[in-house]
Amino acid sequence: MTAPPFDFGDRTAVVTGAAGAIGAAVARRFARAGARVVGLDVRPADDIIRCDVTDEASVGPVLRDVAARHGVTDLVHCAGVLSVGDVLDVPADEIRRVLNANLMSAFIVAQAAGRLLRPGAAMTFLGSQAAAHGAPGWAAYCAAKAGVARLVEALAKELGPGGIRVNAVCPGTVDSPMTEHAIGLTADREHAGAAAIRRRYEQANPLRRMASADEIAGVCLFLSSPLASFINGASIMVDGGERPG
Repeated sequence: MTAPPFDFGDRTAVVTGAAGAIGAAVARRFARAGARVVGLDVRPADDIIRCDVTDEASVGPVLRDVAARHGVTDLVHCAGVLSVGDVLDVPADEIRRVLNANLMSAFIVAQAAGRLLRPGAAMTFLGSQAAAHGAPGWAAYCAAKAGVARLVEALAKELGPGGIRVNAVCPGTVDSPMTEHAIGLTADREHAGAAAIRRRYEQANPLRRMASADEIAGVCLFLSSPLASFINGASIMVDGGERPG
C-alpha cells in the first residue's frame, strides 16, 4: 500500500466498527495518511474505545469527548450486521436487530457527529451494493442499507451549506469474516457446501474475486480527501462491476 498523494496530518478521523475487517482497514488507511485515528467499537481493545452505536447515550458522550480533545474532521461509520432469511420466515426481532444496527445506528451517529463537525469535515457511511436492489434472502439487510443511502442524500443537503460533505461507500462482496458468516448462513439455507457458495460469489463478479477490506478503505479515504471536494450525497458502488438484477 503506497502513501496517498495528500497529507492528513491536521485531521482527526473517528472510525466506528473499528474492530471489524473494513473498520480496521479504514483506520489503517487514515493513519497511514497521517491522521489521528480514534476507533470505536462495541468490542473495546487497546486502541479502540468501547461505544455502542445503537445507543445515543453511548455515542454522544464519546464523540463530544473526542471533539473536545482533538476536534473531529472525519467520521467513517463502518458498524453494522447482516442477516439471511426469507421475508416470510425471518422473525420480527431479527428484522429489528438488522435495522437497528445498520440504519438506526447511522441516524444516531449522524446526529451526534453532525452537531460537532465544522466546515471542511466529511462523513462517510458504509452502505452496500444491497442498497441498490433487493435479493432473495437478504430483504432486511437490503432495506436497511437502502435506508442508509437515502439518509446520506438527505444529510448531504442539510449539512452541505455548512461545508460538511456526506457520502456512502457501497461494497459488493468483501473477503471478510462477515462474508464468511454470510456464506455459512446461505449454505445452511440452501443445503449446500460453503466452498461452493464462495465460488459462486466469486464467479458472479466480472473480476472473478471478492474485494479486499483495504480496497474499500481506500475509497473511504478518497472521499475525505481534497480529491473528492465536490462529491456530496453520493453512494459509490465498489463492487467490481457486478450489478445483479
